Amino acid sequence: MNDARHDLLTISTFGRAAQLSRKALRLYAQLGLLEPSYIDPESGYRYYHRDQLRAARLIRMLRQIDMPLMTIQRVLAAPAPEAEALIHAYWQSVEAQIGQARRLVQDLIVYLRQEATMAFEVHARTVAAQPIVSMTKRWTVNQLFREFWPNLKTLYAAVAAQGGMVAGFPFGIFHGDVNEEDDGPYELCLPVQHILTTDGEISSRELPGGRIASVVLEGEDARYPAALAGYDAVYDWIHQHGYAVADAPRVIYHRLASDTDQRMEIAWPFQELAASTSAT
Repeated sequence: MNDARHDLLTISTFGRAAQLSRKALRLYAQLGLLEPSYIDPESGYRYYHRDQLRAARLIRMLRQIDMPLMTIQRVLAAPAPEAEALIHAYWQSVEAQIGQARRLVQDLIVYLRQEATMAFEVHARTVAAQPIVSMTKRWTVNQLFREFWPNLKTLYAAVAAQGGMVAGFPFGIFHGDVNEEDDGPYELCLPVQHILTTDGEISSRELPGGRIASVVLEGEDARYPAALAGYDAVYDWIHQHGYAVADAPRVIYHRLASDTDQRMEIAWPFQELAASTSAT
């Protein structure tokens, strides 16, 4: 390396200046986040330019708030206004997760005191078969929050276009787990008076009748993840009374005015245990 490269720093010197380890720098180079300015063809030594310190320090600060490397790559490649927007969006998601975790801690304390399922009054009833229109999506919980209203409006519009009549509250059927990682599938449904003609992503069918166990949640209890305790309560009630679950759980949206003014019903179809055993 000659004098023309006097602004280049060895990986050790650069790492000390940026407060990043050699291991981290090698990883960032491998991922294309921060590649060496020069690699000696004979020795393989890596050198960084002083001008790269700003990017290195930015990466360090973003990692200090646990930003994923893929998001950091987008921040580095974006113009300043867009990079700021990406950082703000990421931190809003972090704060939302912190809020969920804070609420969950209280639920955990209650659960450890064995009060979780005792706090809810579970009721059982028989429901008739119900015609519905629905849309089935693969959504994580965050996607569900974001896409719920636009898709519900689409269902209402489809019913109106067919001259149909909505016959009750909207509800969702969880055909699979929906959380931060799992994406269902989840079926968003509207009860209607008669089976309608549908096409595309909207389907129409009759939901079988039968017995359901349910619990009503309001206010903070109806917010995720606190609402999961309602599912636990209904599931435990079914098995404690000698029954078996017969189908996927549902959530009936009685009121969704705001985050703090919600009323929903967790409903789980169940059947006699003997019927479940003989069916298998």
